[in-house]
Amino acid sequence: MLATFKGFQGRAVTEVVIICLAGFWAAKTGLLNNEATKIISRLNVDLFTPALIFSKLASSLSFQKVLEVIVIPIFYALITGISYVAALWVSSLLGLSEPEANFVTAMAVFGNSNSLPVSLTLALAYTLPGLEWDEIENDTPDQIASRGLIYLLIFQQLGQVLRWSWGYNTLLKRRSPSVGIALDDDPESQSLETHRPSSYGSADEQSDEERRLLSHPPPNPDRWSEGSSITSHESVSKSANIDIETENQPAEDERPLPLRIWSKFLSAMNPPLWSMLIAIIVASVPKLRYEFYEKQGFIQNTLALAIKQLGSVSIPLILVVLGANLAPSQDIPPASPHYSKIVFGSLVSRMVLPSIVLLPVITLCAKYVGLSILDDPIFLVTSFLLITSPPAIQLSQICQLNEVFQKEMVGVLFYGYAVLTLPVTIVIVVSALECLKWAKM
Repeated sequence: MLATFKGFQGRAVTEVVIICLAGFWAAKTGLLNNEATKIISRLNVDLFTPALIFSKLASSLSFQKVLEVIVIPIFYALITGISYVAALWVSSLLGLSEPEANFVTAMAVFGNSNSLPVSLTLALAYTLPGLEWDEIENDTPDQIASRGLIYLLIFQQLGQVLRWSWGYNTLLKRRSPSVGIALDDDPESQSLETHRPSSYGSADEQSDEERRLLSHPPPNPDRWSEGSSITSHESVSKSANIDIETENQPAEDERPLPLRIWSKFLSAMNPPLWSMLIAIIVASVPKLRYEFYEKQGFIQNTLALAIKQLGSVSIPLILVVLGANLAPSQDIPPASPHYSKIVFGSLVSRMVLPSIVLLPVITLCAKYVGLSILDDPIFLVTSFLLITSPPAIQLSQICQLNEVFQKEMVGVLFYGYAVLTLPVTIVIVVSALECLKWAKM
């Protein structure tokens, strides 16, 4: 284990930590404030990340590979289910109230499938030997990285929908003052007093924009973009806005079915998904693929190269914003009396208990289930990283918007990313490679 730590895994993880520390320093010194991180996040989501996705996928993707990833939604459902049960058990054991248990559940089921797993997957793809897939002749780091991105993108899209529906509307929903008052007489629920909705300033100080956002959920997620997101939340917000705007317009529903389907499709798309779709088209059309990546002509040496250079900016920016988000802020309410229990329960439910069940299950599937994708080393590494990744940073934006458990959220992010990520990731990567060796025996 020590030798492996000093090797490629340790280098990749340490590289990620150093870049995150740069973002943390930038936020602490005032170089990056909240508004700046939002702008950088939006620029990354709409420009640099789509360029990264296109450059990695179009050069090595094939339609057959897309068909092979059908197993990923099954794994996502399994991971979510086990994490949910773990959160319920831990919350019951710690004697948490219903809102506190809901917070722990949100931390457990919504892991980071964006910044940390993406950065580590790409770093490992280019530094760690032994990730070549036997089914692909002359497998290269670029091909390994592109497959890892596909796996992560599918996980991220599934989590995005669930996060902004179940997570926003139920697990981390805004608590009305009447709820807090009703629970005042319950000693077990006194901690809720801290989390009753309170504005960031007086009513006179609030802008019209703040009033609108605080009184009309769900939010436009783009305004609170998770600085580490592969894809934006534009699809969710657009769908919500369409529903609200058309409540009193029944004529909209009378449009021809093809137009309604097309409208739904457009509302669900965002820049990274458009990039993935275009990459599939380029990879599937031999003439286009030849012009972009084989001919060594004008298109390959200008357009394709420019896209690749834009994509190279994405991961460093993701990690810088991730580090900035970990910097403490004074503009949040004080912690609840159960602060330590909530933070502890969240991290155990997210990063420890699910792995005890899921890692052996995935290993057994890799050995005994006849699916080719399970033999792909980068799929196994990616799956292990997703199972033990810290809670999604995007949850901090939801807590801020709904004014619930903000101090607890900061604690979860700090201990999850600054303390546990490095040792857990090293152990997980080593375990994944050892499990892969055993599965091939």
